[in-house]
Amino acid sequence: MRHIPTLTRRELAAYFLGPMAFLILLAFQIIAALNFWQLIEAISRPRQALSNRFDPMNMYISSSMAFWIAMLVAIPALTMRLIAEERRSGTIETLLTLPVTEVEVVLSKWLAGLIMFLVLLLPFVIYLPFLYVQGQFHFDLGPFAALFLGLTTIGMMFTAIGLFFSSLTKNQIIAAIWTFVILFLIIVLTLLVYGFAAERQASWAEAARFTTVLYQVQSFGAGKLDLRYISLHLSVTAFMLYLTVKVLETRRVD
Repeated sequence: MRHIPTLTRRELAAYFLGPMAFLILLAFQIIAALNFWQLIEAISRPRQALSNRFDPMNMYISSSMAFWIAMLVAIPALTMRLIAEERRSGTIETLLTLPVTEVEVVLSKWLAGLIMFLVLLLPFVIYLPFLYVQGQFHFDLGPFAALFLGLTTIGMMFTAIGLFFSSLTKNQIIAAIWTFVILFLIIVLTLLVYGFAAERQASWAEAARFTTVLYQVQSFGAGKLDLRYISLHLSVTAFMLYLTVKVLETRRVD
């Protein structure tokens, strides 16, 4: 595992050789600014004008449609090149002939993708100290710690999914499309399935809610750090990384 830091730095440097990473960062900066502006407007309203169930701070990310749409685009864009580009250019064969294992290659590429995901969240964080210190709006920091821990494990899962599809093809666009489809199913379809089950009061409605990412994030934003959600994210992450390693091992044999 001693080669992972070096390989991770290599992958991070590759992100910034083209404009893709800068454009994604700019897009998330704009979304963060808009979300923060909406947050300021929400908390400036009289308390009696707000529903008892409405928490502006919890809505900052979890109910931001722009954030989730951007996430559906950003994750495929960040992960599509990780292995697919190396396969297309033929450098993956050279990399695997070096004294590194498939596990090291997969983990380093996954870590680079995860770090980029966390960088995308930074714009949402940097505004909050201004609200807390300059605006004298002393919100509870606990729910935000739970929210970003939950988003981190979700990012781990999404990045592992994207990396897996990048390992299956030499075409980055195909890898991005498949990643987008799976993330769309995870984020949107699970919500629709839960809505269908809840409307009909089906016995499996609670199970559908458990798998709904948007409800998971809302739970984190409310300060409820449910370890079942964390375990689910980590389990999917480990499984997808395992499959990716097996794909690379197959390529080495071929």
